[in-house]
Amino acid sequence: MIKKLRLTLILIFIKVFIPGLLLAQVTITGSVIDSEDNSTLPGVTVLEKNTGIGSITDIDGKYSIAVPKDAILVFSFVGYKSQEIVVGTQTIINVVLEKQMELLDEVIVIGYGTQRKSDKTGAVAQIKAEEMNGGIITDAIQAIQGKSAGVLITKKGGDPNEGFSVRIRGASGFDSNTQPLYVVDGVPGVDPSTVAPEDIETFNILKDAASAAIYGSRGSNGVVIINTKRGSEGNFKVQLNMKVSADQVANKLDLLGASDIRNYAQGLLEEALITKPTYTIDSVFNDGGANTDWQDEIFRTGISQVYNLNFSGGSEKSNYYASITQSNWDGAMLGTSKKRTIGKVNLTQKGLNDRLTVSGSISGTFESNDYENYGGWGKDDILYQAFSRNPTDPIYNADGTYYEATRVFNYQNPVAIINEIDNTRDAQRFLGNLKADLEIFKGLTGSVNMAYTQDDHENYYFRPNGLIDNGYGRRSYNNTTQKLIEVTGNYVKQLNENHTVNALLGYSWQELNYEGFSVQARDAQSTYLASNNLQALIDLKYGDIDSWKGMWRLIGFFGRVQYNYQQKYHLSASVRRDGSSKFGENNRWGWFPTVAIGWDIHKESFMAISWIDQLKLRLSYGTSGNQEIGEYRSQLVFQNSGLTVDPESGNDVVTFVNPWNANPNLKWEETTEYNLGVDYAIFNSRINGSLEVYYKRTTDLIGLYSVPKPPNLSDRTYANSGELESYGIELFVQSFIYDRSNFKWKSMLNLSHNTTKILDLGEYFEDGSVRKEGWISGRGMVGEEYYVTGIMEGEELGSFYLPTYVTMLDGVFVYKSEAGGYTDKLSEAKRTIVGTAAPDLEIGWSNTFTLYRNWDLDINFRSMIGNDVYNATEMFFDNPDLPSLNASPTALDWEEKGRVTGSTVMDIYVEDGSFVRLDYLALGYNFSSKKIKPISNLKIYIAANNLITITGYSGIDPETSVNGVSFGIDQYNVYPKTRTFSFGINATF
Repeated sequence: MIKKLRLTLILIFIKVFIPGLLLAQVTITGSVIDSEDNSTLPGVTVLEKNTGIGSITDIDGKYSIAVPKDAILVFSFVGYKSQEIVVGTQTIINVVLEKQMELLDEVIVIGYGTQRKSDKTGAVAQIKAEEMNGGIITDAIQAIQGKSAGVLITKKGGDPNEGFSVRIRGASGFDSNTQPLYVVDGVPGVDPSTVAPEDIETFNILKDAASAAIYGSRGSNGVVIINTKRGSEGNFKVQLNMKVSADQVANKLDLLGASDIRNYAQGLLEEALITKPTYTIDSVFNDGGANTDWQDEIFRTGISQVYNLNFSGGSEKSNYYASITQSNWDGAMLGTSKKRTIGKVNLTQKGLNDRLTVSGSISGTFESNDYENYGGWGKDDILYQAFSRNPTDPIYNADGTYYEATRVFNYQNPVAIINEIDNTRDAQRFLGNLKADLEIFKGLTGSVNMAYTQDDHENYYFRPNGLIDNGYGRRSYNNTTQKLIEVTGNYVKQLNENHTVNALLGYSWQELNYEGFSVQARDAQSTYLASNNLQALIDLKYGDIDSWKGMWRLIGFFGRVQYNYQQKYHLSASVRRDGSSKFGENNRWGWFPTVAIGWDIHKESFMAISWIDQLKLRLSYGTSGNQEIGEYRSQLVFQNSGLTVDPESGNDVVTFVNPWNANPNLKWEETTEYNLGVDYAIFNSRINGSLEVYYKRTTDLIGLYSVPKPPNLSDRTYANSGELESYGIELFVQSFIYDRSNFKWKSMLNLSHNTTKILDLGEYFEDGSVRKEGWISGRGMVGEEYYVTGIMEGEELGSFYLPTYVTMLDGVFVYKSEAGGYTDKLSEAKRTIVGTAAPDLEIGWSNTFTLYRNWDLDINFRSMIGNDVYNATEMFFDNPDLPSLNASPTALDWEEKGRVTGSTVMDIYVEDGSFVRLDYLALGYNFSSKKIKPISNLKIYIAANNLITITGYSGIDPETSVNGVSFGIDQYNVYPKTRTFSFGINATF
């Protein structure tokens, strides 16, 4: 068998490699010069196409290379257009390279259109497919994490079922949704998690109001436009992308082990024996007899796989792209997983002598999720139970049943919870859109875009009897549909060689409808049918059946005019008139105008400097709105509140309450923004980028505020009140640092700083008052004192507002008091701002290296500097509830000092959360296509995500979610971040 294998390998080697060696070689010589001044170009790469054979020009621009006669030579140099030349009978090939302005001529996507990058007047960033993050990506938005200045993308932990939080240029509100608007292939409001990263061509991020306001009342948080891939004219092409990964918890919580608990218990016994000589170890501690690391029992190595197969091609009149992506992610915590299948088809057809273009897209997503509860401190919250559980407790009894012990309230076996509780979801999503573009006459194009989206979710939950009280089952269903119709007219006119005008008019109609129901019951008689047969649960109470239905509608009229003079002076102005059903009848309509100018300074005669390729100044002003609140917030609604007895009939009747008052004046939040930008490119665009400075103010903040009752029907009202401001600076630098045939280095660096401050809390707060946020509960912490974040006028959003710890007397914590002295009562403690969760500096640094022609290396770093973190995990677990519950090692120090005070909020738990993270590292090898036909391209690679984190933070991870107003809190019940190692293959046929 071994001999046959050897013979086979030898024959394969002869078949593949020997013919290439026997081909007739010819030596080609020549020189390469610049087309503008005929100067020689040293360092030009000369490669035989589709091979690793190559050379570079010397200091005089000359080269020499030996290749077969049928070879194609590719001449490339940074800042110049590449050329391909067939060798044939030639032995001397002299080449003239032309400078390229590709970086400036690239097309970027803006709202309802495109424009050349060199023509932009607003703050727009583009990330191409080849610049996206690699490795295992669970959400499309993860692909651009750290890739754009001013775009902060975070995720609480490593749960594959959890999404990402995105904040563009700071927060724009308190209680409204602060996530950006996502537009996928021209359809606004699409969930980016339904898009396979492998299908994405570009991300375009509209960061300033002048760019985003074309989307009116949904643009205040920025806009992320995702364009998926389409076919192109040429041969039929097949691509296969495969990845497999191993996922592990990057850092575990530092807790005591069983031996530490036993040593502590022995110390307690020795103290007790002084006064109670008959005591034994059982008198002070119930030793379970095991040595269990509960984190090891709930965490695992999760194996994930992603397979993507796509087809593309086209002709002069039509093109197509079709793909299917199958993803299976097993989380690093037992019981968590996600399976997703995405199918997509993009088609384009031209007709009427190319005056009509019809394009369409159909995509479907099928997803199954397995969940575990971990967000609280109840009996079924896995992380709290695993972290708290005594390590001397075993998992199982001798008979194989789960070991249970009632040490304290809410004490449960986490392995039993994972194995016995079912918590799943099935989801199906469908998106179809059809667009027709008709050239009515030269320069005028009319477009109609229609889209339909349907999203169906079904959730199941079942807990058998005997686990956490009695059994419980729940099943719910929710259906959401969304319809879109948009009509636009676009007119482009070149008046003469100096003047160009581009005018847009449009109408948009969008409606969302949703409905659903849920049923729940208790006391399961059988586990066989689980939540599929809820009538088998005999304890059904009032409120166990619920249903709902709702809708909202948005109508908009918009227009935009873009003008440039001599391709040097640029002007853009737009306006949108939006009407939303979410707001009060007095304020449903609003105006959102913008204006922006640009000046290409480098085109002026006084800036005729050869090494400056671009120097452009941009200035913009705009207003945008935010309508991302729930439906019916401006109307008087009633909700059932329970059952009561009719005093006349004696029958049960349903009672209703109104949760908030009607407010016909409720309107959208409005953001006004100024942006000053500079675009630059120097040394043949070898170094290029942009610098942005911005200031924005958001007024009429939407919130649910307390009001007196009476005269109001309810003590709560949705209203507009308050203001905040954000200002910052962003720098982007792209560098082609080194470019030779055997070594290339491309670097992309972005830095940003943002400050968001509260200017006015509004009429519903007294002057000098504090809006309390960041509530923490559990382990006896119940009440108004247990908050860590304070929102105050003149202060930064995300400020930690905490009591100052002074000392400990007789085991009781002592704080500074409001009266100027000291107190041991948290309610009397003086609070001050002791830090802020917002970073002083955000950094993203991506590097791509090409090594020895066939190897490539990607290294991406991400960093936050100057952000503080409230370590609530340490606050929970340094509480010496020993030996019943587990704790952190610092609990032993507190116990030795005689601590009596339980877990509480104070300033000593605020830490510097600055970090530098090696976010992505990948090494790939590209095979020569000549040796592996019919494969035209083949790449294999290994990669790692979240490989190294450098930080002084003592907790599990310094990076927390930025969603909402109380961010920067490291909670004990957050799914730990993971470290991923993956292997992948990309093949093109």
